[in-house]
Amino acid sequence: MNKNQHNIILFVCIITMLGAIVLQGLTHVVKPKPLLNYMNQPIIYQIQKKEFNTSTLHDRSYQNYLAELAWQNTGFREFFARSYNQIAFSFFDKTYNPYIIKGNNHELYLSGTVDDATGKMLLSRFSSVEEAKAKAQQNVQATITLMDTLHQHGTQFLFVFCPSKPLVYPENLPECYRDSLADFLLEEYYIQLFKENHIPHIDFLNDFKTVKDTISYPLFTRLGSHWASSTIPFVADSILRKMEEITEFKLPTIKCVNPNLTRNYTAQDGELEPSLNLLFPLYKPKHPRPECVLSDTLGTDRPKLLVVGDGNFVPFEKTCFLDAFSTWNYWKYNDMVVSSEPSFNWKKVRFLPEASQILEEADIVMAVYTSNYMYDYMNGFVQTAQDLLKNGSDIPQEALINATIESIRNNEEWFKAIEAQAQERGLSVEENLRLNAIYILEQQKDNK
Repeated sequence: MNKNQHNIILFVCIITMLGAIVLQGLTHVVKPKPLLNYMNQPIIYQIQKKEFNTSTLHDRSYQNYLAELAWQNTGFREFFARSYNQIAFSFFDKTYNPYIIKGNNHELYLSGTVDDATGKMLLSRFSSVEEAKAKAQQNVQATITLMDTLHQHGTQFLFVFCPSKPLVYPENLPECYRDSLADFLLEEYYIQLFKENHIPHIDFLNDFKTVKDTISYPLFTRLGSHWASSTIPFVADSILRKMEEITEFKLPTIKCVNPNLTRNYTAQDGELEPSLNLLFPLYKPKHPRPECVLSDTLGTDRPKLLVVGDGNFVPFEKTCFLDAFSTWNYWKYNDMVVSSEPSFNWKKVRFLPEASQILEEADIVMAVYTSNYMYDYMNGFVQTAQDLLKNGSDIPQEALINATIESIRNNEEWFKAIEAQAQERGLSVEENLRLNAIYILEQQKDNK
């Protein structure tokens, strides 16, 4: 093959490749795997259009808009992005997800938990350790006051201190973070205050540190930030035993009937990996996803449970733990409701008319929080609970209407029906949204 033929073939290959990229950008005939955000949801790009004028040309916002527009419409963009991320991850130990840090042996950490372990989060919230201690003391005194109020309603309080992965497995952190671990941890100080004030609690932080080298499987998943499925039975049974200790209830025990070794990393076991947007999936060793049942159930009680906490309680929703209770409500971040009562699900606590009733009828109120969430102490639950117990769920009608409108907007199928109905009635979408929200609230009132 002479030089001219070689150049022609090379030219044809380049043109073909560029043509394929342009064609894919125009038609999207190939359906690639979408890039995911830190919530493992497809990334939806919204580019703010810039007008062409001397001002936008001078500050380069128009040029940046064109560059971003070209990149978002480049064919096989997902493949190029994943390839770039894979090279950075495999050869330079970097991730281009700001919420994830790559540790040794492909151990993944949430940046927020690392910021807590190194003291960076504390310094961003408080001017000094002494200020953080003073705030913790204030929160503990408020908790004692809340406990006294709950006791008047026959309700017991339990706080579960959950450790973050960097605090239990700091040895897998990159060296730069291992050398910067903080001497003072806010969670440890809260544990000290709870002990001094005899507030019922479970200290899983120090429990995990004690047992981590004596058990067969890691307490946390390698690719996630929450505790592993194999840890849940131990945690759940420990909670039930503590509940028995602080109440007069007789509660069942949790028994594993099958270790169920699997490479099926679903739910929290692979929670961080998808948002890395790598070209090749990371290796997943077998791990246990045990099947558990309640045992020793004869003659046991089934109290009513209210949980307020962060995402560490989510795995309990899919276990037999909640079968030990007659009713349960989980106020996630003291914001969204997940409940054994389907009509409460995914409503906001502050707009739930039954919120005060749930709190008053609960036999046990349990807080479940990880170390990096101690800075927003119980997400304001102490004040929420005091207000509900004092004033009830007195929610203004306008707030209920706005909350119902928000629920409609968040349901794509429902919102489309509202839009179609508005067109039929000759109303604006906003007018029809409000009319439907008012109608729904009136129906709920009539059905009570």
